[in-house]
Amino acid sequence: MKTIFDKCKFGDLTLNSRIIRTGLWESQQTDLDAIYERYERIASSGVGLITSELYSIYPKDKFIEHSFRMDSMNFMTMARKLAEITHSYGVPILGQVEFIKYNRGIDLDISVNDLTVDDIRKIQSDVIEAAQKLQYAGFDGIQLAVGNNFFLSKFINPYYNQREDDYGGNVLNRMRMVLELVKVMKDNLDLHVSVKVNSFDERKDGFDSSESLEACKLLEKVGVDSIQVTRPLSPLYFTKKLSAEGELIDYTTELIDSVDVPVIVGGGFNNMNHMNELLNSTNIEYMSMYRPFVCENDFLKNWKNGSCDESRCLMCNSCYRTKKSTCYHF
Repeated sequence: MKTIFDKCKFGDLTLNSRIIRTGLWESQQTDLDAIYERYERIASSGVGLITSELYSIYPKDKFIEHSFRMDSMNFMTMARKLAEITHSYGVPILGQVEFIKYNRGIDLDISVNDLTVDDIRKIQSDVIEAAQKLQYAGFDGIQLAVGNNFFLSKFINPYYNQREDDYGGNVLNRMRMVLELVKVMKDNLDLHVSVKVNSFDERKDGFDSSESLEACKLLEKVGVDSIQVTRPLSPLYFTKKLSAEGELIDYTTELIDSVDVPVIVGGGFNNMNHMNELLNSTNIEYMSMYRPFVCENDFLKNWKNGSCDESRCLMCNSCYRTKKSTCYHF
């Protein structure tokens, strides 16, 4: 019988459990000691893999005040220390790289359709540079944000992408920018490359589940090491917990049968018994959690020792809405 605390293989990584901690906002940027303390509590709790908060590659990006800037003077100091902390507990760490807006000099917020091929090459080189920084800092891998509503998720979405060149049209063309990027990273860097992808999009003529499955198969072909499934408005989407979870579980189980790389599912999980039930009634092997780790960094300790089986997180989404890495209630 499988449990969330099984030691397991995750591609080229070994995990202490099936739980992946997903980060989002960083509101303690000026207090590195607070960040280190938070990561130590998470890493020591029994988590299997840590995905960092968002690391922004552009200084004028939309969420720059709530993300750690990769061009900041203390980024490498912070990143090296986080890798040291997590590895001391046998926990691998991925750096989550994202951006919302692409600016070309004085031309701000260039749309997907207005990117030149030179712009595409610039974005690809900027992400590769970010990956090189993570590798130099000792991170085990990178997670590329191609889900939620980040720029690359729009690039692969037919709702936004109406390009008529090799980077528009069918799924392969819309994925080409990301596929080229993943292949270069796999060919030149010693990193686990994970990609976060939307399962589907509720917009009319948007990225649907069949396109998402096709996109994930293409990612596997160019060497991606793992895929994390999400939704455009996650975690707000998962306030409609029962129906939302069912849709996501159905998609994830189909994806797992379609690719031969680890697949992570997240969807408002906060109850150990429910998660163990899913592990033993589906083909799901790995689950991600975000808000419970904000509420109580080391709550997994209590789950593991049997003192409780549910996070005290209220799933109120205050951490998401206020863009904080600390809990509003606790």
